[in-house]
Amino acid sequence: MKSILIGTLAAILAAGAQSSEAERRLKAAMNAELVNGDLKTAIRQYGEIAAKYKDHRAVAAMALVRMAEAYQKMGDAEASRIYERVLREFTDQKEAAREARVRLDSLRPKPAVTGIINKKVWELPRQGDIFGTASPDGRYIPYVDWAEGGDLFLRDLLTGTDRRLTNTANDKPGVKIGEDQYAEEYSFSRDGKRLAYSWFRGDRYVLRVVSLEGGAVPPFRTLLNNEEIDWVSPHDWTPDGKWIAVQLNRKDKSAQIGLVSTEDGKLRVLKSVDWRGASGIFFSADGKYLAYDLPAGESEQQRDIYLMAVDGSREVPLVVHSSQDAVLGWSPDGKQLLFASDRSGSMGLWSQRVADGRAQGSPELLKPDIGEFRNMGISSSGALHYVSSNRTGGDIQTATFDFNNLTFVSPPVQAVSTYVGSNQLPDWSPDGKYLAYSSRRRSVGSSYFVVGIRAMESGQVREIVPMPNFQLFVALRWSRGGKSLLIGGRDSKGRNGVFRMDAQTGRTSMIVETKGVPSLAGESPDAKALYYGSLAPTGEAFAYYKRDLASGEEDILFRSPSLAHAAGLSPDGRYLTIANTTVPREPRGIFFVPTSGGETREVMHVNSPQLIYFLGWVPDGRSLLAQKVVDSRTVETWKVPLDGGEPVKLEAKASAGPRPGMKVHPDGKQVVLQVPVPRKSDEIWELENFLTASK
Repeated sequence: MKSILIGTLAAILAAGAQSSEAERRLKAAMNAELVNGDLKTAIRQYGEIAAKYKDHRAVAAMALVRMAEAYQKMGDAEASRIYERVLREFTDQKEAAREARVRLDSLRPKPAVTGIINKKVWELPRQGDIFGTASPDGRYIPYVDWAEGGDLFLRDLLTGTDRRLTNTANDKPGVKIGEDQYAEEYSFSRDGKRLAYSWFRGDRYVLRVVSLEGGAVPPFRTLLNNEEIDWVSPHDWTPDGKWIAVQLNRKDKSAQIGLVSTEDGKLRVLKSVDWRGASGIFFSADGKYLAYDLPAGESEQQRDIYLMAVDGSREVPLVVHSSQDAVLGWSPDGKQLLFASDRSGSMGLWSQRVADGRAQGSPELLKPDIGEFRNMGISSSGALHYVSSNRTGGDIQTATFDFNNLTFVSPPVQAVSTYVGSNQLPDWSPDGKYLAYSSRRRSVGSSYFVVGIRAMESGQVREIVPMPNFQLFVALRWSRGGKSLLIGGRDSKGRNGVFRMDAQTGRTSMIVETKGVPSLAGESPDAKALYYGSLAPTGEAFAYYKRDLASGEEDILFRSPSLAHAAGLSPDGRYLTIANTTVPREPRGIFFVPTSGGETREVMHVNSPQLIYFLGWVPDGRSLLAQKVVDSRTVETWKVPLDGGEPVKLEAKASAGPRPGMKVHPDGKQVVLQVPVPRKSDEIWELENFLTASK
């Protein structure tokens, strides 16, 4: 794989009478090295270039660095001597000298290590996301940058540089407005020369592959593009590079593990699995077996590990335990399967020896207390790369609020003291005795949600796991009767919709299945109707519905050309209240939609790029509070009457006044707040020497 120097070749060779000839010869030598893999020919050509064009110092320095790297690939000590020559003779060529210094440091002997080493190797951009493994040699880290619309980039940990791998994500030339496109999961070939990645193209995911040899944005080749497949994720490549192990979800809600040919894109299905699927799938060193983990049951958090013969002849349970076990990858010698498990009371790093496709002995604990992280695979040197995430959902606070003066009587205090940073979506029970909320539980292999119910008088918290489990939790509200909760999200079967959960047993049933995750406004006061938002049947617009809970009949109350709306229901149930907060091309403001039918009223308007947020209902239920963000320094609080009066701007300091998402207790005095936690960049860590230390 070429270095960053090659990407700037044209600029380096721009000057000098012989530059065109030098460029031609240098490109020919690079072709011999990087494309043909003929290292000996490349070394000879690099040496000739360095000698002939010694007066063109940029060319000579480039050729020497390339020659040294070719020697390095061969394991020849001559590489170090050439890097040292570049540092002695070409100090004026900063890029060449910098790369020579970095590579020389990597070749110097490392002191003997007797214990496990855990070190941070990189901090992602603020809006960067990791969706797969590091390169086999541990040098390269792909990541999706949402600040760039979801394009895929490649980080070189050795040189500290980034390379763009895609340039067609959102807001790029040639991409239609409203047709989302972005990269997600990815996997390296065993030689590190190719990368497979999933690409969302507006209606479904496709599987692409690119060659990493070269310096520009590489052209992609689509391997799998099937209208019946909603989602596909590449996990690992066979050692010969001919097949890619994938997981996929079909439109009929079935989920499968399979192999995709890198030659013709043919899919070979190996196994149907639970919708939640495997957290990891890895080929054995000889390519004969696939190791993966799967949920033990629909309502269980237990995950077990299996080994399947690639030819489909047999599948055996490899690690079965009443715990969460997640595959991390194989040891470099192929004799140990490494996995994470919470069987000892905390998440630890474990090893299971394997021979001839069967477990040998019992699992061995290599390192306790590794915490919760996202796996990035085992490198060829035996190091584990992983993501330490600093992102959390939020915290829940309660306070007493003075609605006359729009100030807190006392500072808000923490309402939930467990799993701080993972709690969200608070809601008061109709009688005000309980506070319900959603809390996310993370592990190496998967994550799931529980519903917490806090008794306000005693402070005791009862946690319930919805059955079936939920993959995504976007809304939570008490039903009017107080015996059940309404949930908006995606369950473990991959179904998006609005669900009803029994507040005692956790038993969950679907009320309505939706296209995409829904917005949940709530039940009517008489509990006979449900109000929610979802993609419209055409898939081209978002709509808010009124659903008769007895008959299942529905009416569309409001349509929107985008998803950027938040909705609520007035306390008397007469109005669906909608706030458009983010889309600059639409009318922006607050709208009242009569639930019994009639004209929609815009009751407050804001101009782009101003924002508008719901804050909460005043205790009498006759008006709501809204926050208008005028600019970075000006935030206004407004009172918006339900019955046609003009909105009134109130004197309230943003730092001391009401906050977005505030919900009022039935007593009209207490409020509950969801407090967002500032997002921090994720970190890439490397755990080394755990295999040697265990011996």
